[in-house]
Amino acid sequence: MSADDETYDEEEEETKLLNAEEVTLIATNFLKRLGNKQGLKPIKASLEEELYIVEVGLLKKIATVQIDATTEQIKEYEIKDKEQQEASSSFFPITPKNIMVLGATAAASIVISALLGIQSLLPF
Repeated sequence: MSADDETYDEEEEETKLLNAEEVTLIATNFLKRLGNKQGLKPIKASLEEELYIVEVGLLKKIATVQIDATTEQIKEYEIKDKEQQEASSSFFPITPKNIMVLGATAAASIVISALLGIQSLLPF
């Protein structure tokens, strides 16, 4: 093997882009080093120009990690609450807490209407 072949192999390795599995592994290892040891669930990995964007679900949060495709360096990361992301996507999210509030409100209105003598709404 000549020196030219070695140089070509080194250049080929430098320009080789990572794949989705490799960047997901980099992102999850990075999040583990930050202290998120449990509940890591990869959601999405996408390549935009020369930057991989990896979304990883945590226990109650979602982490977005941006990784340079050529240097394998983490350029940026962000961790958001899942509730904030879900709340922004819908006006009134259906959560167990919201269902309990609606049920309690309905029960309270029935009791108050019975105490006030409004019998026309309910056939008792």
